[in-house]
Amino acid sequence: MTEYPSRRDPKAVITAAAVIVVIIIAAAAVIMFNPFQQRTLTVYTYGSFMDWGDNNDTDFFGPFEEKHGVDVIIDRRADDANTLVAILEAEAANPIADVVIGIDNILILEEAAKNVLEPYTPTNLSLIDNSIISALDPEHYVVPFDFGLVTIIYSMSDMNTTSHPELANLTFANLADPAMARALVTEDPYLSSPGLAFLLTEIAVHEKLLGTDWTDWWSDVKNDIDIQPGWSEAWGKWYNDPTKHMMVSYGTDPAYSAYYTQAEPDVGTAPIYYGGEHYAWMQVEGMGLVKNGPDPELAKLFIEYCLSPAVQKYVALNQWMFPANMNVELDSAFDYALRPDEVNLLNELLGQTEIAENLASWKSEWNNIIRGLQTAAAKLDISGQLDCEFYIDQYDINL
Repeated sequence: MTEYPSRRDPKAVITAAAVIVVIIIAAAAVIMFNPFQQRTLTVYTYGSFMDWGDNNDTDFFGPFEEKHGVDVIIDRRADDANTLVAILEAEAANPIADVVIGIDNILILEEAAKNVLEPYTPTNLSLIDNSIISALDPEHYVVPFDFGLVTIIYSMSDMNTTSHPELANLTFANLADPAMARALVTEDPYLSSPGLAFLLTEIAVHEKLLGTDWTDWWSDVKNDIDIQPGWSEAWGKWYNDPTKHMMVSYGTDPAYSAYYTQAEPDVGTAPIYYGGEHYAWMQVEGMGLVKNGPDPELAKLFIEYCLSPAVQKYVALNQWMFPANMNVELDSAFDYALRPDEVNLLNELLGQTEIAENLASWKSEWNNIIRGLQTAAAKLDISGQLDCEFYIDQYDINL
């Protein structure tokens, strides 16, 4: 496969040690009583946020810092948005963050996410198409930052529509074939937003289109399909393991390939097919005000700034998603991306209310199929007791 650039290493944090206690106290006093001290704005987000391109945080947020005399701290402190919510819950009595970015249109349906956020309607929300806003959160606990389609991608150096004609109209029945299932890498829906989107894709297709029990497919593939904790781990397995040719990822991945190789992409997309139509799940990632955050007025200005072209123009080539502000011009590499108008959106078959009411039970059923209570029970030995406790807590297993 083509070599792609590695994601940048996180910035090193340099701390200085003081030598004389009197100087420390004096400096602290000056800062404490200085009315012109620099303001800060803290943004919690996930580790790979805007970190897959050639630009950096100064490009994205420097103009905001300069205009408002503020230091914007982009705190990439979690691997996924679920962990961000857990951190915000733990800090609820004394919030540190002003804004959170990364809560998507599934996670926002859970009460835990809404409990740590304050609804806010930005004055420039009209920059975003109403369909994207509604697909994320009509109540505006979060407003869109970017969006993309979760689908199957495949390595064209290993397979194509000539060698595997089923890729042109891929079905879950195709994916249940042991050879296909063994070639597929997906993500854990408990830990990963694309993994959860794929679970909902499978449920929507079987329950709404085929009228069959969604659990049967997972029972068929559970011994063959490769399930990784998150997207980064899945990408690594797909990229490095010569037996893994397909992955649950984003329809924008061919654009990433085309941009960095300056050639036809070596990644193809295979949205799910049924009844003469192609389907995919649309993920919308949002940003929201942290409830009782340190500087809510500045946080509101920051969210409005992030909706403007000043930030949105960087989203495509650094986040590799579609910018929420669709007035932004896209690089020609995005001609290869799978677009929402090219498929039917499964979100329209599986509504937000139904997801909110059933999500916990769906995940629990999936967990019992894939891991089973026997898996947890098998870990109940002295040497593995702590591992089992973590495992049970992580996946909500009730023994």
